[in-house]
Amino acid sequence: MLSAASFAAGCGGANPAEEFGMKDQNAIRANTGTFAKAFNAKDASTILTSYTENATYMPPNQPVVRGKDAVKIFLDDQWKAGAHDLKMEVTEVSGHGPLAYESGTYEMDLQAPKGGVAHDRGKYLFVLRRMNNTWRTEYSVWNSDLPVSSNE
Repeated sequence: MLSAASFAAGCGGANPAEEFGMKDQNAIRANTGTFAKAFNAKDASTILTSYTENATYMPPNQPVVRGKDAVKIFLDDQWKAGAHDLKMEVTEVSGHGPLAYESGTYEMDLQAPKGGVAHDRGKYLFVLRRMNNTWRTEYSVWNSDLPVSSNE
């Protein structure tokens, strides 16, 4: 009787494929490192491989950007506008089943409206989905800790 109860208890647990563990956290953290490196190299194709087809970007002070093609245009525009030297620090990664989130802080340099370089810093949140055992970013939202420049 005891062995039947133990067997039943063992079968009732979570599906190991659905559990979120250190392997998942490490994969997500590695994606963020790859993202920052690719951003600084202006390598949109590497960045886009880590996003879902229906990726949604929610940049500060701008409309929502939807889909990989639109994200590529957004990235190209950011680089043309002088965005560079992105640094990201992951502060938390958590998840359950096929969904996860990552939060952290960022710093980057931008072309100042009147020339020169402006430094920005803020926070971000990514929502990720596990697809075919690979974590893909589905939603990206970030905002600056600094006030909007009055020089616009």
